[in-house]
Amino acid sequence: MFLTFPYIDQAVTLRIPVPGILSVMGISRQIPRLEQLATKRVLLGANLGHSALIHTPPSRSSNVILWRRSARGACLFLLAVLGCLQASAQQKPASPLDEFERRFAAANSAKEAGDLPAAAAASEKIVALGLREMGKLRLFEAAYPEAARFSRRSLEFEDVADAHVDLAAANLFTSRLDEALKEISQALAADPRNATAWTIQGQAQIKKKDYRAAVESFQKSLEIRPDRETSYGLASCLLRLKEKEKAAAIFQQMTVASGDRSSLHLLFGVAYRNATLYGDAIREFQRALSLDPKVPNGHYFLGLTYLMRNEWVLTPEARRQFLEQLRVDPRNFFANYLLGYMAFSSNQPQEADHYLGEAARLNPSSSEAWLYLGLNAYRRKENQRAERLFRKAIALAERSGVDAHNDIRKAYTSLGRILIASGRAAEGERYFEKARAIQQNIIADNQEGSGMGDSGGSGVSSADEPSLPQNEPPVLLGGAGKDAATPLGSNALSHAKLTQGQERQAAAQEEFLRSVLGGAFNDLATVEAMQEQYAVALGHYQEAEGWDPKVPNLMRNLGFTAYRAGNQPEAIRALRKALALAPGDDAARAVLRELGTTVPGQVPQKKEDKKP
Repeated sequence: MFLTFPYIDQAVTLRIPVPGILSVMGISRQIPRLEQLATKRVLLGANLGHSALIHTPPSRSSNVILWRRSARGACLFLLAVLGCLQASAQQKPASPLDEFERRFAAANSAKEAGDLPAAAAASEKIVALGLREMGKLRLFEAAYPEAARFSRRSLEFEDVADAHVDLAAANLFTSRLDEALKEISQALAADPRNATAWTIQGQAQIKKKDYRAAVESFQKSLEIRPDRETSYGLASCLLRLKEKEKAAAIFQQMTVASGDRSSLHLLFGVAYRNATLYGDAIREFQRALSLDPKVPNGHYFLGLTYLMRNEWVLTPEARRQFLEQLRVDPRNFFANYLLGYMAFSSNQPQEADHYLGEAARLNPSSSEAWLYLGLNAYRRKENQRAERLFRKAIALAERSGVDAHNDIRKAYTSLGRILIASGRAAEGERYFEKARAIQQNIIADNQEGSGMGDSGGSGVSSADEPSLPQNEPPVLLGGAGKDAATPLGSNALSHAKLTQGQERQAAAQEEFLRSVLGGAFNDLATVEAMQEQYAVALGHYQEAEGWDPKVPNLMRNLGFTAYRAGNQPEAIRALRKALALAPGDDAARAVLRELGTTVPGQVPQKKEDKKP
């Protein structure tokens, strides 16, 4: 649907995208609903004054096709994607689709009534919801810095508990624990019965090693809504407090509910291992392997526990488990990584290169694998190769927001030494400064008991021990039922690896949300421009362009708004694009001439015709 208003002697087009996003309804039920919404016609302008112009909207058939495609793309995405870290149905609307529909109805009503302030407020609500859903998508994709940015931006338009929870989750996964707890406190102040907020608070308190507080948070969450993830977190905390009987009772309840499965025993083993109850952990891992000798990562978990029990000295039994894991699963990143690290630590450079190289090939985003490959090359005085590897490790660590873990400091220090030795002292000193900053953060975290060594659930905190990869292998509950493939454990979403199908679905969902956000920012900017708030409108038009440059007449509106705001370079840029899309736009051509720039399609004057 397209709305037009008088603006700078021209009609500004205001698009109202039809809501259509994930819901619990089936695809076959959603598409007719979206098609019905898509074909509605709202011709505004009669209530805005006699000079309002109404452009002819697209044909019915083209409108239906456009939104049928968007509906199918949106509906393909699993409920878990945009439902991740959301509260139960009793705490919030049944689906984002319902909430989008409600907000679009409010926007339409305001525009039909000619109430510009209400129309602006309604558009802001649509923007806020679109940004929140985009943040949830980034959480699912494990793009935590972007997830935080979108959640934070959504709060500028609408301060709701849900956005604070999502922002807290993004901060939690990047170990910004104080920021996570701050956001959760705001969420709980607004909604004390937000079970997800209590769970995330508990996870942050675990990382800060405040296990008693975490127990209270998990218990409050479970009082509101039973949840396996939260139950597991509660049991894990009880084990840290050495309350084994209470934890065992929870594990027994989980076993009764799901059956005596190998994957459950892996989870129990991880909890015991993280509480340094290594004997109990080994018992659970052995039980898992007895139920299924090929249970995913079973031998890796057992070997890692042997390694930790022996204070990181590689024993024959630990090595045997890692090699057995590779026999069962030759592409296992974690077993390759630890075999490579242990070979490096025992000064076996060729073996270290082999296993670490394989780990880096299997998981190119692992900063740790590239780090130890770099350290191995540096030890062998292969400085050019080491420099390349260190730079890659640093870039990956900084991109993923985990650059404060202890081992990555070695990349900054070693790279600084290489640079100084090769005559690049100024650049080398910058890396030394970064290493010192990381060290100060580590000291501060240790003083606060933040549990930086718990990253990835490894239970490792000593400076002499390796930083394990930031996520452990996910443990799936397995078996039948709708929750069979739900990962459990505090790292269930950490650095998620999406299947190809999930990647396609996520891409379809992103395309849809971009369309919604582009249209909503365009709507908001148009209302602001009509009220002569040109500078503010310009910023929102630019955001609309960033989300969806295909919004009809967007570049024209942007260009005229920039012209009125006094931003001549931006006016020229946008109007040139608008004229390329609509060569017959004489008004845009006239403004470009007024601004003293060449106009696309303009026939240059011959030299002999020019006056002297």
